[in-house]
Amino acid sequence: MSDNAPNTNKHIIRFYLHTLKFTPFSGIQDNSNDILIKLITFLNKERLENKAYLVDKNKNRKDGDKRELFMNVTYRIPKTKKIRCSIALLRAGKNLMVKPLDTYELVPFNKATGSIAEVTNFFIDYSRSPAVMCVEYNHDGPRLSDIEYYFRNIANEMLRLAKATTTTTFMDVPIDKTIEELHNVLNFEIKLKPANIPQMDDDIKGYITEFANLGQKLKPNFIRIEAMFQTPGAKVKSAELNKAANTMATALLDKFRKKPYHIDHFEEFELKYVNKEGEDATFNLMKGKKEIQVEIESGAHLTSKEWFEKIESDFDEFMKRFES
Repeated sequence: MSDNAPNTNKHIIRFYLHTLKFTPFSGIQDNSNDILIKLITFLNKERLENKAYLVDKNKNRKDGDKRELFMNVTYRIPKTKKIRCSIALLRAGKNLMVKPLDTYELVPFNKATGSIAEVTNFFIDYSRSPAVMCVEYNHDGPRLSDIEYYFRNIANEMLRLAKATTTTTFMDVPIDKTIEELHNVLNFEIKLKPANIPQMDDDIKGYITEFANLGQKLKPNFIRIEAMFQTPGAKVKSAELNKAANTMATALLDKFRKKPYHIDHFEEFELKYVNKEGEDATFNLMKGKKEIQVEIESGAHLTSKEWFEKIESDFDEFMKRFES
């Protein structure tokens, strides 16, 4: 095998960077990071009592499976302002099968022995405010929206400390800059799971209602929406503004900016447009996020500590650049 041949026994895991901010109730003197520490202290106390704080994100939905979440790791690293975390998503309502080690026959998973869980690792640096999270991307596991919801549930409903929890995603090209310079949409391409549509805010769902109806009838795994108004790179462009497309694009970008956890609802989101200087530009929501990449052996099961050791230096470097 050539020395330059790719190692098929390894794959890349991506970690994305976000801020985490708690807005306290009126009369609460704690700042955002104070609330974060109280929240982590509460979760650690639960674990010491051999309990876990379980939250069903879909508890208010009339249809669909449960989406039960709990934190299984909340470790404050001594002499630092960092926290190692791991959040688990219980796989409920699935007809799971298990292959025993000594046979190739599949047998039903006995729920009496426990539950299958998907785990997402993430790490928090609270040396500045708001704190910064470095979150593993796990397609099948908990996402940023799950973490935000879980923290909000504890801070608001359990501890009664914060009236709101917000996150902001670090981007190579900030979303507000794209909104500011956008002049005319040329085309856009969106890919999403129909199951994610009911979780969106109504002002987003309004743009894709017809596609949602199609998803309910045909039940595809994904829906891809592509609209072309003008060809990017064309020497001659129409002076006519695509007002409806501009309105939609700006509304979606503003939603991503104000409530970044909505990003989790999309598998792809690419927008091509003409900026105010008359130049072609592209905004890619998925490829534009700040990230840390980790290469691991296929099938490896790392502990929270081992994951942290792999991202620590890059996370520290990001924090230094962020502070400068």
